Amino acid sequence: MASSISTTSARAAPLVTLLSVFIPGAGQFYLHKRWRGALILLFVGLLAFVINWALATFKIGRVTLGAFTTSWLWLPLILFWAWNIWDARHLATGKPGNIGVGVLLAALILYVIAWNVTDVRLERLVTRFADARKVAADLANPDIFTLSAPGQEPKICGLGCLVEQARLRLTGAEVKGTLRTSENFRDIMGRTKVGPPSDWLIRLGLATKDAQAPRFQAGKLVETIAIGLLATLFSTLLAVPLSFFAAHNVMSRVPGGSTIYYVMRTLLNVVRAVDTVIWGLIVVVWVGLGSFAGVIALTIHSVAALGKLYSEEIEHIDPGPVEAVTATGANLFKVIRYAVIPQIVPPFLAYTLLRWDINMRSATVVGFVAGGGIGFFVVETIRQGGYREYAAALWTVAVVIILVDYLSARWRANILEDRPRQAVTGRRLSLRTVIYIVLGLALFAYCWNVAKINVQALFEPAPTFWRLVRDFVTIDLSQDVLEIVTKQMLITVFQALLATTFGAIFAIPASFLAAKNLTGRSKLSAWVYYVMRSLFNVLRSIEALLYVAIFVYWVGIGPFAGAMALAVTTFALLGKLFSEAIENIDLGPMEAVAATGANRLQVIRYAVLPQIIPPFISYLIYQWDINIRMATIIGFAGGGGIGLQLSTFFGMLQYHKAGTVVLFIVVVVALMDFASAKLREKLV
Repeated sequence: MASSISTTSARAAPLVTLLSVFIPGAGQFYLHKRWRGALILLFVGLLAFVINWALATFKIGRVTLGAFTTSWLWLPLILFWAWNIWDARHLATGKPGNIGVGVLLAALILYVIAWNVTDVRLERLVTRFADARKVAADLANPDIFTLSAPGQEPKICGLGCLVEQARLRLTGAEVKGTLRTSENFRDIMGRTKVGPPSDWLIRLGLATKDAQAPRFQAGKLVETIAIGLLATLFSTLLAVPLSFFAAHNVMSRVPGGSTIYYVMRTLLNVVRAVDTVIWGLIVVVWVGLGSFAGVIALTIHSVAALGKLYSEEIEHIDPGPVEAVTATGANLFKVIRYAVIPQIVPPFLAYTLLRWDINMRSATVVGFVAGGGIGFFVVETIRQGGYREYAAALWTVAVVIILVDYLSARWRANILEDRPRQAVTGRRLSLRTVIYIVLGLALFAYCWNVAKINVQALFEPAPTFWRLVRDFVTIDLSQDVLEIVTKQMLITVFQALLATTFGAIFAIPASFLAAKNLTGRSKLSAWVYYVMRSLFNVLRSIEALLYVAIFVYWVGIGPFAGAMALAVTTFALLGKLFSEAIENIDLGPMEAVAATGANRLQVIRYAVLPQIIPPFISYLIYQWDINIRMATIIGFAGGGGIGLQLSTFFGMLQYHKAGTVVLFIVVVVALMDFASAKLREKLV
């Protein structure tokens, strides 16, 4: 049978070759390699478009042959076409094709264009190294503590100063000056001031309006924590009911439910494709600047993200209990109550905690546009050139996010761990529940007050808000606007490609040092492991938008600074994912290869790499998808790309043009989401 198939394919070789000559991928498609053929055709069209665009817009690859001007990048595209013919013929004759050649030719074209449109100038990393040293010195000496000596102005006590102060105290030497937290740190964390009592104390009758009492004035970081907590709570309450409308196995039981399902899924995908910072721009026009705008922006995005996760979890439940309850004659609401909800509570709680972690990170940057929180504080310090004040914000944000990440991970593990709970008395359980409720309500009331929630403002939008909505619906599709937006969107995509590449190049070797099963058990390797893991945790705790300010100072404003900022977060995220993939490999092949007398490098080459290449490819594609989303907003801090263009349109009140940008972002992110999912499915 196999022989007859091979003979039939060999006879079709001339036809397959001819098809591939005229239509790239047609030969592969004829041989039932449909995905291979479709990708080849898609890439030929895509590469031809970007080559022509790069030549016309940036003159990339331009060569002049007499009176004829063209791009030398057409040559690798011609070779890609020729490879397509060779690949189809090899498949037809039963020989294995070599997809690596095609990938290399396509990569050559894309990376040459990406390098130029992103304005990569690696020499700036050296020629402007003095600027980088100044930023590094400021980051190492944040404005957190001050040292006050008698008769002198307080001075910032950086890392070296703190070490010296510690040495003096440990040795019992005389300590000159008083060490205390700085005004900048108190702006970040909060301070105690004497003033009128809080509104809630007055409402409860615990104080009068005329009274003066010491009260804690929340700092910008406390505002940020309040924004993240409230956004998580509000989005969870909204996403839970919406998720049932986006679950096909539930809505298929309702007349007309399939239509509702597709509408809700589309709505969730569109809303989550737009980053929180962009939602912040829109919400600011609605309710004005402040922490309240940040809460709404985060809530909008989180509802869509959680709604999608919740709905997918509902669709993956065990159908057995549903069928059993349905067989008793129960209606849809009883089926959901007794067969669906018991299965989804643990994963719902786990996803909520995961979203809390994400929202805390996003809350640190939403203030860039919405005002309030640590993001607004960072914007103001950067404008004033206060990098030591900015460094204090970075360090405190890193500590808080690492703590939230740790707590979220521990609680998720406990929720999802299948183990019987210890029996507790009803009285003890009831008392503990009451304590939790009281503490939760107190925390909610405090966060509500800190974030300055104003529900009335939701129903009294600013006069310009309806103009914004109208302009967003009537987007500008004129040729000039389309050319500008297309240019910046492509720069953003290439920026994300380079950031993913730069980050991965450094993350791959670093991940081996952060894998416990490879570093061994010696004290030195243990130190290497913990140092690398700590580095990953610290770097990924800070959003790329906050890193942009550093690279703008180092390499200048533009897409290169944005790509470098994204590369840092990519390095940290991929390093963590890669190291975990290495730790999860099967130890059997390692032991077998080691038993032959192979050294450590040979063990990695023959026993580790074959197991980790598939997950590595999957994580790379996934990270590029994430970086495209992130690249749409880093322009707000000087990182270039579509974010800068969107910020410009908003600043000029050209909402119809801003609507065009948002439409492009939604379409591109949706396409990348679909493409990355399919690529991971086919390649891994």
